[in-house]
Amino acid sequence: MQWGQIKTLFIICFLVLNIFLVRQLLDRQEEDLSFIPETSREEELEFNINGLNILSDESYTAPLLYANSFNYNTEGMGSLEDLPNQQSIVVDDHYLFSRFDEPVSINIEEENEYLELFSQYVFNGGSYSYWGEIESANVLVFFQHFEHPVFFNENALLLVQLNGDGDMTQYVQTRLVKGEEDDEEQNLIQQYDAVYRLYHHTNSLQTGDEITNVNLGYHNLVSLPNGEQLLNPTWDIEVNGNDHQFINAIEGHDYSRNNEFYADVLVEFIDLLDQAEEDNLVYYNLEVDEEEEEEQSEALLNTIKQSLIGIYHNITEVESE
Repeated sequence: MQWGQIKTLFIICFLVLNIFLVRQLLDRQEEDLSFIPETSREEELEFNINGLNILSDESYTAPLLYANSFNYNTEGMGSLEDLPNQQSIVVDDHYLFSRFDEPVSINIEEENEYLELFSQYVFNGGSYSYWGEIESANVLVFFQHFEHPVFFNENALLLVQLNGDGDMTQYVQTRLVKGEEDDEEQNLIQQYDAVYRLYHHTNSLQTGDEITNVNLGYHNLVSLPNGEQLLNPTWDIEVNGNDHQFINAIEGHDYSRNNEFYADVLVEFIDLLDQAEEDNLVYYNLEVDEEEEEEQSEALLNTIKQSLIGIYHNITEVESE
């Protein structure tokens, strides 16, 4: 055998040996990696989201609620006539617009104080809880509550307008009254499960976000043909102290957010006043002679409408920036 052939044979043998050794090394590395435990989805959540320690592990139940719009003219006439320092308009029986004769000072930082104030000056004011302020428009936002608040529902809302000194000048109110109640308590998903779904299913939470509060309330699940609403228990997950995510507390899906809620509601209120006819308007506490009533009622309606238009423009200008 010639030396060249022998050398080629050795090269081939060494090449085969190297391939074998490399293959053994790769198999060993894969074997070692197989023993590294995978990070679970729960561990991923706990690693990336702060504030999970505030979540309650308690099991909650709550009923479904059926509700109808409150009729101010048939159910609240006497109370409206007794409200001091204000003139009011009820449109289509279900929308109350009221303007103070003289501005009323309010301290929103002290709940007991403003609730006492509301008991005097705002129709059933004690059944509304403070949600926040639309700073661009000097408007305080309150949600009606049935033990728990009803979130972002145009039929369960109180908007209080302030002047430059922080005093109340007028308010708009809608109200729901409970109808038939589902006596059966529904089992609710736990707070941890609600946060889990926000992070893994809807991507509403980002790495580094912090859960700062959790509250139970109600959200409109469906509006029925007869005008009745079906309200569903809902988890309000507060994130980073100012953002709110809402999860259906029974089925676990999230509610799409309407970032233009306030603007849309104001447009509806303005249109109501703009298109109102004499037969769907009822005025309270005008306290004028019959000869002056028409003139004063028209002036009151226009003053309230122009104030609402100003609020709308302030909100939409900020949103467009």
